[in-house]
Amino acid sequence: MAENKDVKNQENQDVFEKQFLSTPQLVWRALKRHKFGLISMWILIVLYLFAIFADFLSPMNYKVQHIKYKFAPPMKVFWKDETGKNIGPHVYLYKRVKDPVTFQSTFKPATYFESVKVYDDIDFDTEKETVLKLGEYNPDFESTVTNYQFVLNYKTTVITKDGKEYKIYSETKSEPLVTFEELGIKGKILKRSQDGFLSVDQIPLLKGEDVLLSKDDRGIASTFYFEENYKTKANLKKLNLKPEDIKEYREYVSLESIEVETADDFYEYLPENLEGVNFKKFNIKFFTKGWEYKWLGFIPGNIHLFGVEKSKLPFLAEDYSTKDGIIYLWGADKFGRDMISRLVFGSRVSLTIGLLGIAITFTIGLFLGGVSGYFGGWIDEILMRFTEILMSIPSFYLLVSLSAILPSGMSPSVKYILIIVILSFIGWPSMTRVIRGMTLGLKETEFIQAAVALGYPSRRIIWKHLLPNTATYVIVSATLSIPGYILGEAGLSFLGLGIREPSASWGLMLSQAQNITALTNYPWLLLPGLFIFITVLAFNLFGDAIRDALDPRALGH
Repeated sequence: MAENKDVKNQENQDVFEKQFLSTPQLVWRALKRHKFGLISMWILIVLYLFAIFADFLSPMNYKVQHIKYKFAPPMKVFWKDETGKNIGPHVYLYKRVKDPVTFQSTFKPATYFESVKVYDDIDFDTEKETVLKLGEYNPDFESTVTNYQFVLNYKTTVITKDGKEYKIYSETKSEPLVTFEELGIKGKILKRSQDGFLSVDQIPLLKGEDVLLSKDDRGIASTFYFEENYKTKANLKKLNLKPEDIKEYREYVSLESIEVETADDFYEYLPENLEGVNFKKFNIKFFTKGWEYKWLGFIPGNIHLFGVEKSKLPFLAEDYSTKDGIIYLWGADKFGRDMISRLVFGSRVSLTIGLLGIAITFTIGLFLGGVSGYFGGWIDEILMRFTEILMSIPSFYLLVSLSAILPSGMSPSVKYILIIVILSFIGWPSMTRVIRGMTLGLKETEFIQAAVALGYPSRRIIWKHLLPNTATYVIVSATLSIPGYILGEAGLSFLGLGIREPSASWGLMLSQAQNITALTNYPWLLLPGLFIFITVLAFNLFGDAIRDALDPRALGH
């Protein structure tokens, strides 16, 4: 009985709403019942807000290349410093590290000295303790510190089956960055002294010790060192070592010196000169200043939702000319550009191309379909035969052909407009035929016949009476057609016929993930495909919800 009563109350409420609510209120009421459609609507609203505020949301300039960081993986966000103290979210710069055998490159968090306390022969007769900070003036040297370099010695040794160790290769490199594995402190908790410095006694590399980087007992290592690497092959022969004698390969690193450059001089410090250090970390700040932009094309600004400060290392100067700091929370593409920045800027193309394309397509379709259906006769014959010819041509090949004839040297904005025109050109025939069929039925209705009898001009009858009665179909069809434009642009850009570098679109970004190497080693390059999938699915679900909400039965008609 209680269940029947609830059903009856719901029916009474539905009757009341249909009698006293306006049409927009009824549409919203029906839309709210479609849960997936409502969720999709909010997803689309968020995506379009991303597109509008792309400049503000981008931590880095989406066009600037940082070749040193090409294919950099998503950065790990740290919350605690070397002493285990929670200091908030921060990241470190990346250093490219190669496997000594396979030469496969990987990126690891790396740092340099934010400040270092050293003993130096300032007056040529007495040693004095001084603190060096990159980019800051040092009163002892009466000059500004401009650069640090770690002079590191890498060496490879072999352990034979009888337990003896032999050095087979060594190389000295000047590095601006040093990883935590090279420092020998990965996973360790350090302590600060009262003056705020980390004592070098806790850091094996800075004490001058050899730091073990890797061990390798793979068979491929033996092949590489004996047959592929000419640098070690001769040394192994001199030591009279054979592959079957070797149990393990090891790689070590040691610090030879720290090179410090100032505006006026050059200094070199041995490990015994170092007393204390502080490592550079890049705090993630919100609503911070960064690269400059013009919002909506004319409002200047430089405030971004989040970002980090720019490093002062000259090592990054050659491809680091903007005011943005290095932060890759979602990784980098093949040119070292931030994926987040590229994605939000790419959404401007991928999301707006559908709206503008639909506006053009439906304007042409409504006009030609209305004229063809209302006047009929030879006008109808000519228009319908032309649309049938266009519809008989496979749309994909027509799309590629039209795009391929566009000049390659045109500006990105002109290319964008022409792609919209091309997509619209292949989309309007089907809309024209549907509107023509609806017009043929509507022009026989009483209110249209009455308008004709009253002497209204044909133009007014078409625009004021016929076409408005197709609005329900147009709205639903437009919502369901937008994904086709998004996929069309993505397909053209993926094939290199659409948006081109250095502009951004999801299809263009996805074109970097065309080979198995990218798919296996750089999976973050597939993020644009995920956004395309989410957007297309959201539009389809939202279009389905709109269709149900505008159903006459849902509106009580």
